[in-house]
Amino acid sequence: MTRIPVLDREDMDAEQQAVHDKIVANNARVGFGPAIGYAYSAGVWQIHNTSSAHLLDCSLTNAQVRIVSLMTVRHWKAAYPWSAQAKTALKAGLDPAIIEAINDGTDPDFDDPADAAVHAATRELLATGTLSEDGFRAAERDLGYQRLVEVVGAIGHFCTTALMANVVGVMPAPDAPSHLK
Repeated sequence: MTRIPVLDREDMDAEQQAVHDKIVANNARVGFGPAIGYAYSAGVWQIHNTSSAHLLDCSLTNAQVRIVSLMTVRHWKAAYPWSAQAKTALKAGLDPAIIEAINDGTDPDFDDPADAAVHAATRELLATGTLSEDGFRAAERDLGYQRLVEVVGAIGHFCTTALMANVVGVMPAPDAPSHLK
């Protein structure tokens, strides 16, 4: 049971219904997870889904987006998105050892230096809200400006996901491939 009830399409206003219908037409999520909360604000729902779509086709690899997602939802102690993102990360080819290292709060061993750079930038941004001069120079060198900006955008996206899931009170399935520690 969630703290915010699922909003049925019949109970939505015209703007909410339009967003709902567009999401359903794209085979996306309605009626569960953080989307339970998004449904109450058509504008927030639309922006969040646009952001999700962007992250599927941005300068970061899918695995890098999942590194950011896992680190961000762990930061906010969001159990449902953790389990959902762990499942998505596995499908993206992220090594289970990397997923569990992030869950443990330890530094994973990355084969790809760009993945390590995404992890380092995300870690510092979540810990401090910015990058030190050394952190910025490393991200500039290893990621470039576009991917660095995409990391910041992905953190913002997954902050919204985590916080909405926590407010809604949605919990992961018992058989999820990974549970937040």
